[in-house]
Amino acid sequence: MQFELQGRPDGKHPEGAESWLEFWTASTEKLVQNECEILRGEVLLYHQRAAAFLMLEDFASVVRDCDRNLFAIDFVWSRATRGADLQPFDAIRIATVLLRTRAEASMCIRIRDTQGALAAIDRGLANLHGGAGSSHRLSEDDSSEASTLRAMRDALVPKLPSSQRVDLESRLKHALRMENYELAAILRNELRQIGY
Repeated sequence: MQFELQGRPDGKHPEGAESWLEFWTASTEKLVQNECEILRGEVLLYHQRAAAFLMLEDFASVVRDCDRNLFAIDFVWSRATRGADLQPFDAIRIATVLLRTRAEASMCIRIRDTQGALAAIDRGLANLHGGAGSSHRLSEDDSSEASTLRAMRDALVPKLPSSQRVDLESRLKHALRMENYELAAILRNELRQIGY
């Protein structure tokens, strides 16, 4: 498959607009079944491109396409005339949140920002469980998607026992009091390496 890097992935301009989403957001009309199906197809197209960007490690583009899709899903939720048209968007929203979270956490890991990556995962977990109009909010305990994000989080959380972390912090404070800045720098680096 080939994708355009900007705009609609297939390069089409429906009704002269950048995409069907842009075309219908310019209107105040409700969305009928066929229009919801067209938007679902377009969201899937953007999702495929976002997945390709993830493989290329172009994380900013993944986030861009995922944010666009989350907006599109919220738009459908606000404009659809039938509840039955909304259900197919639930699974897409969940997949989009997962994809976006992986990309955002990966951007942070790339610059060695463990705390930023952990925060991104926490936001992803919150978004999984509280989507704008989602008909089935995931229970934090029973979803495989939440388990995936928690596993990502666990991989980032330092394995050093709390008592060892506290010991390092205590030694760092003592080194600073004694003005032993060389030892303090070493201890601070050790704490940073374990994510504190």
